[in-house]
Amino acid sequence: MIDAARRRSAERHGAAIVRALSGEQSADLRGQRLRLNGHAVSLASPYLAADLATVDQAHARGVADNLGLLVRHCDLKLHRRLAPDAPVERVVFDLIEQIRCESLVPAEWPGTVANLDAAFVGWSQAAQGQRIAETGVGLLIFTIAHMVRGRLVRPISDPHVDETIEATRATLAPIIGESLYALPRVRDDQESFAFHSRTIAEAVALVAGDAALAPAAKAALDRTRLVLAGFDSDNVHQTGDGIAGRGFGEGGDVTNLADLGDYCVYTREFDREVGADHVVPQSRRTQLRAQLDQHRRAQAVGAARVAQRLVRQLAHPAADGWTFGEQDGLLDGARLSQLVTDPANHRVFRRERRQPHCDVCVTFLVDTTGSMKQQRFEAAAVLLDTFAQALDLAGASSEILGFTTRRWNGGRALKAWRAGGANSPAGRVAEVEHIVYKDAETSWKRSRRSIAAMLSTHHYREGVDGEALIWAYDRLCARPEARRLLVMISDGTPMESATATTNRDGFLDDHLHSVAAAIERRGDVELGALTLDGDVSSVFRRSLAIDLSGPQSIRSYGVLAELFG
Repeated sequence: MIDAARRRSAERHGAAIVRALSGEQSADLRGQRLRLNGHAVSLASPYLAADLATVDQAHARGVADNLGLLVRHCDLKLHRRLAPDAPVERVVFDLIEQIRCESLVPAEWPGTVANLDAAFVGWSQAAQGQRIAETGVGLLIFTIAHMVRGRLVRPISDPHVDETIEATRATLAPIIGESLYALPRVRDDQESFAFHSRTIAEAVALVAGDAALAPAAKAALDRTRLVLAGFDSDNVHQTGDGIAGRGFGEGGDVTNLADLGDYCVYTREFDREVGADHVVPQSRRTQLRAQLDQHRRAQAVGAARVAQRLVRQLAHPAADGWTFGEQDGLLDGARLSQLVTDPANHRVFRRERRQPHCDVCVTFLVDTTGSMKQQRFEAAAVLLDTFAQALDLAGASSEILGFTTRRWNGGRALKAWRAGGANSPAGRVAEVEHIVYKDAETSWKRSRRSIAAMLSTHHYREGVDGEALIWAYDRLCARPEARRLLVMISDGTPMESATATTNRDGFLDDHLHSVAAAIERRGDVELGALTLDGDVSSVFRRSLAIDLSGPQSIRSYGVLAELFG
């Protein structure tokens, strides 16, 4: 099994290639999908299916090169406008457009040419290995891919492939021959090219006939995901429609963050927001507080010292009364008589006194799910408890919030969805639980036992990160402070098993990415993220990996300055 860190590393390298080749700095690869400005691009290209962590280097570079050429040469807005609606036609149409972009690689880029060939050969071999060409629709799309690429780029010499597609190619050639012959002449004109590629797509769907609708054929394509990767055949225009201009511009502001993308919630009946006293009984919280105090003494970092640093980082000078008896400044009317009684004493002025003022609220949103049990949750509790006390001493406000689920594997929400007919897509089918360990109105001293409830892990289950981020953001927006900072602490990977298995791949991950991007575009809250393991830089523009494996030092408390300085 390939671990998440290795997969993410491979995708980061691929994304760097896409950005370099296309010149589009918002391009990213996550979950085997191309994203621009945080939006997943819905194109049914077979190259989007490659797991860059499992294929060889040439294949991985070819995938990235191909996607870079797509971003460089394809007007996605025009492509969506010209694309057919029927699923099989859309798959063929998207595939031909991908090959058009590939064919535009300059001849003086031999390395890119070799990488593109490696990617296509790799996909072709994988398609045969997963027996996609043994289904009616799969064989048609496999054949079209070879025919179009052979015409626009160069044919791949493979006797087994020739034997596989020979009969189907003979069937298709008389039907699509004229349009296929015209493609090279108009490859530089996307709209004219689309006319011929759509004609080919419609002809393929006509040949497929009822096979295009056969459940077995659709199941085979969905299972292999060699053709429909990153593509929702039941809703072809939802994903990526927020992309403007050439398909790369900033999306418009979203009034309701819950309306982002195709995210939905089946039921909120079983959700709840609770304080720590509802999660851990008082007697247990008293014991946990003693443990937390012991952990804090072991780190040898005092809250007062951290508060001094926070004042320097977060405070700004503000008026705080007057000083009197000054030698210069504003004339003090109450001391004018002094000029007569003591002419030599010129201390008859007053000056405005300015003191550092922290008009700041910091919200810490903590992932209190099962994965965090392995990520030194005790050290995270020490960090946040110290921060809460230090922020109080510095005159700032703070909140500590947590998120998890009330049950494993969906609980009553999943049962309700099944009882209602198990219609697809299900949306979020879990009982979410949002926990307030400390609210902004309550001082650290009065919240000490509630904060210590973080050391109890019996309520650490699964997580719906995107909705938790919206919840924390809405709470922070209601605060009166002039500056508001939101820090998410997690491993960056949302996971709720019931929702993950009843929706498309990347359903929760895409929602978190969209929510983070929308909050950053709004600008009314400064958003950052700390991760104890892994990399969340693709989700949060401001992110920082922290190591809490050993005793914490004063340097550990410089993270706010590093994120928001």
